Amino acid sequence: MNDNTEWVTLDNTAFTNTTPGSNRDVTIYTTPVCPNMTNKEFRRQAMRARDIGVLLIRERMVAVARWDTQERDRAEIYFARADEEIRSTLATGLPRLLAAMQELVPEKIVRWDSEMNRGLTCSVAPDSGVNHAAVCKPDSEKRVIAIYSKFCSISLGELFHECKIKTLIHECTHYTDTFNSTDEVYADTESGAKYFAKNHPDVAIKNADNITGYIATFDGRIIK
Repeated sequence: MNDNTEWVTLDNTAFTNTTPGSNRDVTIYTTPVCPNMTNKEFRRQAMRARDIGVLLIRERMVAVARWDTQERDRAEIYFARADEEIRSTLATGLPRLLAAMQELVPEKIVRWDSEMNRGLTCSVAPDSGVNHAAVCKPDSEKRVIAIYSKFCSISLGELFHECKIKTLIHECTHYTDTFNSTDEVYADTESGAKYFAKNHPDVAIKNADNITGYIATFDGRIIK
């Protein structure tokens, strides 16, 4: 598989026999990952989203090390506090999240009903038209993200609300070896995350959308 063609490897083994004209049948799953684009375009967008996500995580790692007034104020928005527990959690989790994002490859970002996803130990919810993606926590080391149809239609990088970049970050925070986050509430805007954090200051640091917002929500910022 490469960026210049739609060719994919169907089988990497070969057999020979003495029967003239014999064939080996191969079943091809031809449904594209996203109905509104080719798999080539999907791979390009997914890797663009991953690469921008990596840059955003690195920015926050530098900021946490600095931990100046501006960064503490940002932590207050998303976690309702900027104490040493918050800083320590971020300082530990962000490098792990960075590593997980860097391990993402197109072959691991799959349709929720794909063969690879069916091979996981969890059964993710069916496509409801409103969900974006899901991961199987017990299989965190496999780095598989199952996507739904809505993921295909959201923007690449409108960082002030839901977008592909933030979705990949969100899902990677769920891995048990990054933040082991939960979905206490979905709050993909600054105001939504701030409201949840204010009312749940002890839980916000574990909520995937609050962690994602801290990393990648910026009013008016659009990455293409």
